[in-house]
Amino acid sequence: MQAQPAAAPAAAPVSEVLGLAMSGSASRAAPLARNLLAADPANYDATLALAILAAAQRNASEARKGLTRAIEIDPDRPEAHVQLALLHWKGARLDDAQSELETAARGRPPSAEAHFRLGDLRRERGRIDEAIGCYRSALRIDPAHGEAHNNLGGLLRERGHADEALAAFREATRLRPTLAAAWFNLGTLLRDRAELDPAIAALRTSISLDAKQADAQYWLGNALMGRGDAGEASEAYRAALRIDAQLLVARWGLTMAQIVPVPESVAAARDSRAAFGRELDKLAAWCRANRPADGFRAVGAQQPYYLAYQQQSNKELLARYGNLCTELLRPWEKKVGLPAPAHARAGRCKVGIVSAHFQNHSVWNAIVRGWVEHFDRAKIELHLFHVGEHQDAETAFARRRADKFHDGRRDWTLWAKAISESRLDALIYPEVGMDSITAKLAAAHLAPVQLASWGHPETTGLPSIDHFVSAAGMEPPDAALHYTERLEALPGLGCCSRRFDTAPTPFEPASLGIPKGTRILLCPGMPFKYTPEHDALFIEIARRAAPCRLLFFRSRPEALSVRLEERLSKAFAAEALDFDAHVMFIPWQNQAAFFGLMRAADVFLDSPGFSGFNTAMQAVECGLPIVAFEGAFLRGRFASGILEALDLGECVARTHAAYVEQVVRVAGDHDLRQSLRKRIESRRQPLFEAVANARAMQDFILRVAG
Repeated sequence: MQAQPAAAPAAAPVSEVLGLAMSGSASRAAPLARNLLAADPANYDATLALAILAAAQRNASEARKGLTRAIEIDPDRPEAHVQLALLHWKGARLDDAQSELETAARGRPPSAEAHFRLGDLRRERGRIDEAIGCYRSALRIDPAHGEAHNNLGGLLRERGHADEALAAFREATRLRPTLAAAWFNLGTLLRDRAELDPAIAALRTSISLDAKQADAQYWLGNALMGRGDAGEASEAYRAALRIDAQLLVARWGLTMAQIVPVPESVAAARDSRAAFGRELDKLAAWCRANRPADGFRAVGAQQPYYLAYQQQSNKELLARYGNLCTELLRPWEKKVGLPAPAHARAGRCKVGIVSAHFQNHSVWNAIVRGWVEHFDRAKIELHLFHVGEHQDAETAFARRRADKFHDGRRDWTLWAKAISESRLDALIYPEVGMDSITAKLAAAHLAPVQLASWGHPETTGLPSIDHFVSAAGMEPPDAALHYTERLEALPGLGCCSRRFDTAPTPFEPASLGIPKGTRILLCPGMPFKYTPEHDALFIEIARRAAPCRLLFFRSRPEALSVRLEERLSKAFAAEALDFDAHVMFIPWQNQAAFFGLMRAADVFLDSPGFSGFNTAMQAVECGLPIVAFEGAFLRGRFASGILEALDLGECVARTHAAYVEQVVRVAGDHDLRQSLRKRIESRRQPLFEAVANARAMQDFILRVAG
């Protein structure tokens, strides 16, 4: 948050001399004030004006004398009390400053400025609720006080009242369109809410008003990266570093921004990977040379999330990244003095799970819910740490099932203390790499045994993580080679998922302008799952499975989908194939509409390279035939593992040519599709009743936790 102090206060209406003094017009204000005092030595405004001018000239003694005299002249007027408070504040005499501001707040006429400044002081002293009350009092007196709206919004945001904060920032920018801090706060909040285009606009407005804001450039980079504009994000981070070469988070962001979410070509993806490696080395060297003691502040600010979507082993790169993260956390761990991790050694095994997604989310639905529901509570004492903000019915379920449920807005250091003080035997991170708090916590040593799992299906690279828990039915034979952690492959699919039991909304192809008799080939992956080396597969499928529509989805943020659409369109054009006749990008669907679409579709095309688990399980629930490509790594084998578990291995392709062939075959054969539907429906139930997998996870924890 950027708080904004207001200009020097005055009564309303402001006298000429006082107005000149507050605007800094000393050459005009001083003679006028002296003339007024010559005629009337008890002129409050003139006395106050000269005191303000003395303070501006850093003549504290003269300013204090003048302010004291003004208060003697009229002790009820608030302006001199406020100015004296500011003088005390500048001299670190906070108790005296507070006393003067409290007097000013009781003065006459009522002063919005007095309440505003008192709010600022109470905010500085950590008395947040009182500060909020002061800002609200200021706004009751003067609803047009833009700075009060801005600062109130900042504190409401800290308290988790994002909607109220957003309204306050918007009002601040309306009232004070030149207030750079308000635009900055609006932009960062919109970015956190994934409203990226308006966030970018607000941050650029803030920068146009004050070009020396390194933080604004940094947050602009974050917003641009969220939209997938890696090149522009890099430029914003570089601009931040030109303003403040020591802004570590911008240096960190620049490194992560080298990984392009939706590359234009195979060469672009390769180049981005190489650039990430180079910048990572630079970052590590700079941190070790310049910020060994406080480099921990940047850890987790951004993560190399999109690296997982490239079709290569990332062990070496992520090990370098992970070693740096843990190295930078060590000084913080020593400074904070957290208790050394140790087993509880009595009673039930104390197990913690740290996640931002104890809610209706893919990580919760696929992995975590099964643990929470089926761990034997006679053996496991379950502590859940919900570091995210969103809550729903699934959050309530998790809360009921936990021995202790930790939630609420907290700084990551407070989360670390809460976890450490729980004295856990084992700590699980289901999705390292998907949010900043979890990434930071996972780099520390907060429990004697620490585990990651496949909510983000990639090695963490962190030496602080002992084990990576995966599934034998989805890992390749050489799986252990791709992890820095010790790999534990649980039986089968390794998880206990449940059916969604969603009532589908009926889907009519005509509603999308799809002609009757057109085969609907569903491509439900996020846009960054589709890499350039696979574009040719969709061209060949479109050519051979016609009449068909390949249905992709517009994601949030939509800019990523736009990039994929543009890239595919160019690829189709290069092959003289009508893109619009074969491919559609449709709006993101709610769950009921998505289930209706799957019921109506002909084939589910799992995304080659980075597979989908939850979407494939939903297809199974709907009885929709799936064609999957068996990738080289866990992240490319979710759907193929599901199909093998259903004894439908003939729908798993191991070459690109076989993938195309199988899609064309299933799409063109009505009887085959019906047969596959029946086989899926008759075999699927055990996949949704795999309690043994949750108990296998439990047994593994008990074993490694001693």
